[in-house]
Amino acid sequence: MKTLYIDVYFLINFTVDIISLCFAGMLSKIVTSFGRIISAALIGAAFATGVIFLQDNFILKLFLSFLILVIIGVISTGSININRKIKFIISFCIFEALVGGIITMIWGFLDTYLYGYVSSESNIYVNRKMLIFALIILLVIGVFRMIVSAFNSNCSEKTVEIEISFMNRTIKTESLVDSGNLATDPMNMCPVLFLKAKTAMQIFPKNVVDLLDPDNIDREIRKRIRLIPISSGSNRRVLIGVKPDSVRIFSNGKSEPIKVTIAIDKEEGSYGGYDSLMPASALDNVIF
Repeated sequence: MKTLYIDVYFLINFTVDIISLCFAGMLSKIVTSFGRIISAALIGAAFATGVIFLQDNFILKLFLSFLILVIIGVISTGSININRKIKFIISFCIFEALVGGIITMIWGFLDTYLYGYVSSESNIYVNRKMLIFALIILLVIGVFRMIVSAFNSNCSEKTVEIEISFMNRTIKTESLVDSGNLATDPMNMCPVLFLKAKTAMQIFPKNVVDLLDPDNIDREIRKRIRLIPISSGSNRRVLIGVKPDSVRIFSNGKSEPIKVTIAIDKEEGSYGGYDSLMPASALDNVIF
């Protein structure tokens, strides 16, 4: 009869959660901090350990598992839209199954390999097994972080949380920083922030987004509208631009204003899954 060590069980689940969360963030292209991952992994491992002591109630365990997945998703990803949170949680569940199998296999292999060298009746067996297991996992995490760092440097993907204010309306969203966005406002040469039309509808009046009847647009708002020519290879088009009251970016609990003009994109490209494209030049003078 095998003995279940709670601390060992917690360690295994904690390890599986950390690796799964890292891979899920990479797959869903969500930038998250290692502190958030550690916090979410601790909660996940604590739940997996605590559920052992619950009564054999499938419905209760299923409900608690769903609740923990939601909590892990919220803690890991912060304030992003619900669709990207769902994608992250699904990715996490997939990697949880894959990584969990691999970790269990490594643990079982160590069990077989060390049994002939150290007496299984002594604490030395358990301690040495945990030490070797920890070294293997640290090596795996180290290699993984190197791969992720190389991947991030190649993709140069970075996101910022932004707040747009216009005529007593405010929205918060996450924007992909695009170094290739070199568009400028011809009126004042400000960098241009591309915003999907469906998101623009949340803050700008419909007649501004559609611009079908300019005469019915309030005079003060009309002063803020401009036409922004965009060129992408052989494709040339003109977007409706609007000067907002303010645009602020958030990082580490701080915020700072930036100067940009909003360009409403009705074609709504992929934008890497985000609602807007932030010009990298708009962040040149931002210090956090």
